[in-house]
Amino acid sequence: RRVRALHPEALLVLAPRHPQRFAEVAALLHQTGASFVRRSQGAAAAAQTCAVLLLDSLGELLDFYAAADVAFVGGSLVPIGGHNLLEPAALGVPILTGPYNSNGEEIARLLIAGGAAEVVRDAATLGARVSALLANPQARVRIGAQGRASVDSNRGALGKLLGLIEPLLNEP
Repeated sequence: RRVRALHPEALLVLAPRHPQRFAEVAALLHQTGASFVRRSQGAAAAAQTCAVLLLDSLGELLDFYAAADVAFVGGSLVPIGGHNLLEPAALGVPILTGPYNSNGEEIARLLIAGGAAEVVRDAATLGARVSALLANPQARVRIGAQGRASVDSNRGALGKLLGLIEPLLNEP
């Protein structure tokens, strides 16, 4: 709500990781009184007047990342390990993440060190950083480019690994 107060055109896209949480998240949104639509209801036009789009479908997250101005990658404000930071980074989207990224610790470290991702510790800081990024298109472009560059410079790990292993496989 704080973000929308400063950026009334902002749309929060919530994408629960597990389909069994779709109804639960919809119920939570309803309880808060948030204006939302569910993607599964085909209500894309209504999303223009709503504050939240609940992405309760599968296989579309990358499309929404590609259209995003900034991405908060969830599962990271609480100690459950965080979700995939590579997807928004590869698409050149600035990333905000919480401090808990044990599911992709090395990736998080790389992106944070490269200026492609920023750690936020709580909801208030998250809202402030989203607002700041929405207000600064140049920063979004710069941070997004750093994410894309980080991903590009680290591509090819499988080929390198196979190159190291292959000579060992041919030994007697």
